Amino acid sequence: MSRYILFFLLLYNFILAKTNNIIYESSSDTIIKQDKIRKYNKKIDYQIIFNKGVLALHHKQYKKAIKLFKKSAKYLKIPSFLNIGIAYYKLGSNKNAYLYLKKIYDIKLTLKYDPYSYLSATYYLYLLTKDRKYLTSIINSYKKLSFNKLSENTKKLIIDTFIILGNYDNALTLIKKLKKFDYKKVALLDLVTNNYKEADIYLKKAMVDIIDDQTYNHLLWFLVYENLKTNHIEIAKNNIQEIEKRSYFFNSNIKFPLQLYFNPKKLSYKDYYNRLIHFDENRKIDLIYYFAPFIFIDKTLLTKDMTYSFVLKNIQNLQTLDLMVGYNKQFVDLIKIDPILRAKKLNDMIDLKISPSSYEYYNLALTYAQIFNYHKAYKYFKKAYDLDRSNKLYAAMTLITAKRIGLKLDKEFDKHINLNIQKPSGRFSYIGRYIYKLIFNPALKLKKREISKDEYRSFFLRALYFLENSQKLGFLADEPLFVEYKKDPLVYLMSLLIKKDKENRFKYYARIQDTIPKKFNEYFLYGPLFLTHYYLDMVRAFGILNQIDFNIGDIIEQTYPSYLRTKSYIYLYTGQYYKALNILENLFDKYKLDDRFSYFLLIAEYLSINDKSNALIVLDILRFEYKDPQARFLTGIGLLSNLKLNSAINSFRNKYFNELIDFKILNLEKYLKDL
Repeated sequence: MSRYILFFLLLYNFILAKTNNIIYESSSDTIIKQDKIRKYNKKIDYQIIFNKGVLALHHKQYKKAIKLFKKSAKYLKIPSFLNIGIAYYKLGSNKNAYLYLKKIYDIKLTLKYDPYSYLSATYYLYLLTKDRKYLTSIINSYKKLSFNKLSENTKKLIIDTFIILGNYDNALTLIKKLKKFDYKKVALLDLVTNNYKEADIYLKKAMVDIIDDQTYNHLLWFLVYENLKTNHIEIAKNNIQEIEKRSYFFNSNIKFPLQLYFNPKKLSYKDYYNRLIHFDENRKIDLIYYFAPFIFIDKTLLTKDMTYSFVLKNIQNLQTLDLMVGYNKQFVDLIKIDPILRAKKLNDMIDLKISPSSYEYYNLALTYAQIFNYHKAYKYFKKAYDLDRSNKLYAAMTLITAKRIGLKLDKEFDKHINLNIQKPSGRFSYIGRYIYKLIFNPALKLKKREISKDEYRSFFLRALYFLENSQKLGFLADEPLFVEYKKDPLVYLMSLLIKKDKENRFKYYARIQDTIPKKFNEYFLYGPLFLTHYYLDMVRAFGILNQIDFNIGDIIEQTYPSYLRTKSYIYLYTGQYYKALNILENLFDKYKLDDRFSYFLLIAEYLSINDKSNALIVLDILRFEYKDPQARFLTGIGLLSNLKLNSAINSFRNKYFNELIDFKILNLEKYLKDL
């Protein structure tokens, strides 16, 4: 009869172990197998007592369990001590729990003969003392064992130890080696390690079998978050609509609120490197602004038939020429100053004129584009185009700038300008149409006979060739831009990225780390801000940001606002948030900065000092005054977190990318560790 009772208890205990995955108590791992018990008949009674203790422990009859385990400890010492320690822990008798668990921990041989009991005791010692040495002991012990040979419960204990330590990558690797794993836990591990594609798979799998409404709500909320992070906007909207149907009993947004924050690690070394050599659409447009020429004379204003002799016979044209010469003389001087100051002075010059010329508007627009003030750039490119619609460069720059800010053009104007630019006639025809081809219509056919002599010799045309070729062939040493214009600071930086023959990855990285300029110098002060940003991406891609000397002298600091903005940016990324904010707020006051980049930089600095109210005020400026799609998206995050679902859905119209501002879900790691 006793054998049947024993068999029943063994079977029952085995079922409990399979169905109950929330305890580390002794289970079938620590129960002596039936065939061994037969060899030791005198231990049968103690085995029965032990199994009764396991059942009592499972039913939370802790005092009864302790009495039973103290009896079974005569022949089953280690597993009995483990369960006594656990029972005392459950009762809140920490001193007694510590005594029994520490006895197991001190017997190092236990790891060899009963790894589960040893590791479980160590784990509970951590819970009792919060001393991380016990977690370290588990990890060190695990390294001596063969993971595949361990029991499933032992594997789960090791995985949970890695989770408590915050070593989510290791936990994720090991959990997928289990015979059966918890989809929810895997999904959360994928979320906290930014494995969003995998998280999507396991969240959906986990949701299939979940009956509990609260858990389902949590997973649905995580799914919305994952789809927003991966810019699956339409899917996220569908998820939000499902939340709307459950809104009367939905509170996951309270337990796991969404938060905007400055994320200095949003981009990895690899991300920065890819930005250097693989240009997305925005970077292509910024490079076009960088290489685009300023226009110093507008021949169409001198004469319709392009004959200069007529100028000398016409008083009105002589006056026009005088104005051009005066403007060009001033403009040459302005090119030598800081680009933020250049934009201000050019704007002042235009304000003083009754009817500025098209090329004056174009130069002002290009200057604004080169300091990332795309809204004003669009305004003045369009003015230039409206005055001279035969100029295909003006048309192209108007279109790419509208695209850069996500501006939807009036239907009639959009149709007109697109048809106009595709016609091969007009000034700057080849270059203007080449820009259009690069950004809008790769299939557009261009004929080389359209190229004027000025265009053919230009630095700009070489740059456009490079933009097209580099995306197909990479950075090549014989690229005409690199051969003919290597003295340009941006071209020089790009040329460093060309891989040499037989140069392995290590030598490639070492060479670039050695050759990147380590001193921020005056070359960065006169040109477009893109040069500085490309340089910053480069030093971060190769991990040498902390080796760069950004100090350039007090006198220069006072006369170069673009340098001060860069310094604010550097302070932000090096954790000197108040210094960063002080510089930028002074620049806003003194120079009336109103460009998108400066506003996002200001938001990042406010968020970094936990000044959420001012951050949201600046975000509203971007959203309402500039109709910025990225600002609208971030506003949507706040609306979603407050469960204002219809307004949130309306805010998610465009994909989101901003290297400064990120969003995260709070309490996710705590929830994972509590599972």
